Amino acid sequence: MPVLNRLVRFAMEGFRCQRLNSDGTIARPSRFLGFMNTADLSKVLTNRAAQLAIKIDDGDRITRTVTFPAGVNLSAVTVSEAIAALNSAGFPNITFMTDPFTGRLMGTNSSNVVIGVILTFVNTSDSPVTIPSGNYTLDVSGNPFTSTLSSAVTLAPGGTTGITFSTTAGGVLVSQISIPNFNTVTPALPNGIGIQGGSPSVLLSSPESIIQITGPLARDMDFGQGIKHGGNGLEMISFFNDETIGITLPKNIQDKQEIDIEGANGTITRMVIGASIQGISPVFSLTRKDYFMLEMVQGGILNRETGKYDPPLSHKSESPLFMAEVFSPLFASGSSKRNDVTGYERFLLRSMIGIEGDVPIEAKAWAQYAFNCTATEYIDENGVHHPAWQEQSMSVKEFDALNVERI
Repeated sequence: MPVLNRLVRFAMEGFRCQRLNSDGTIARPSRFLGFMNTADLSKVLTNRAAQLAIKIDDGDRITRTVTFPAGVNLSAVTVSEAIAALNSAGFPNITFMTDPFTGRLMGTNSSNVVIGVILTFVNTSDSPVTIPSGNYTLDVSGNPFTSTLSSAVTLAPGGTTGITFSTTAGGVLVSQISIPNFNTVTPALPNGIGIQGGSPSVLLSSPESIIQITGPLARDMDFGQGIKHGGNGLEMISFFNDETIGITLPKNIQDKQEIDIEGANGTITRMVIGASIQGISPVFSLTRKDYFMLEMVQGGILNRETGKYDPPLSHKSESPLFMAEVFSPLFASGSSKRNDVTGYERFLLRSMIGIEGDVPIEAKAWAQYAFNCTATEYIDENGVHHPAWQEQSMSVKEFDALNVERI
């Protein structure tokens, strides 16, 4: 889609927000993270079971019962035990495994797992050895991973080469992919060729899609930072249909600097360092009180049965991390009606913290509910840095395809 340029923005359509993964990355259907080490699930299980709901984009919300067998310590459930129970629940097109980057519980709708393997010629002979071209299969704990060498590779003594094996078999646990579990390569590699190292990863897909995994069990499995900050798991909260008053987006700017040095005769040598953007501080103003939004942004404890909300205690120095998408309609110049939308502008705020502002209670006045937030630069699971926000022009067709009000 080409850039929609020189259009006029009027008012806003709405916004939506969601907590990040517990490692500070954006949750996507191809990678949404839970706890690491162990989790206490005893308070949310009845007869060793609880319900869990998963929804991708505007699809149906799929609810399954997750059951933990006898012998599992419900007060200290391990990641591998959670993986087994979740995969047994039978969520369509979702596989649970261990995240290769953090060791956390991970859900994914991607069925592709790849291993980058380093092969080394460890023979002390002076004669090089050649790995013929062709198809090779690596057995990993009974799971076949395949690779194709399009051309032969010749290694001198001590030489190394990389080769990538992949599988499309669902349910392969990344935690199983380690050198002791590398069994055989078929056909056999030449004598003296050994596997020096292997690096597993999951091929991520649908990077712009939305995943929701909700319920008390999702919270206590640490989806959406639930162990530290409570909540309802990875829940998307949306405000459309004129539920917002407005959003301001003031930039955090480091002022320019002028550094002088004065010579003996009073002459000035000056270095000018330009201003720089350090982030952005959005303020979301709403017409209605939303306790789910308050809990997601500020943390604290919301009892969804009694309606009571307790803010976080003063010794809680950490705040939940969340992202937001803001949508505003664009119009052409001249006289326009609200239905004459030409396109939309999307602001993606990748990583924010926030707190509810003061809400006065006054006579003959409507209350306004504001959330004061700070967005900073974002680092993804691969260690790549991204700016605090991204602006995008969208066509009406692209915006309608998001179906934001059904998510």
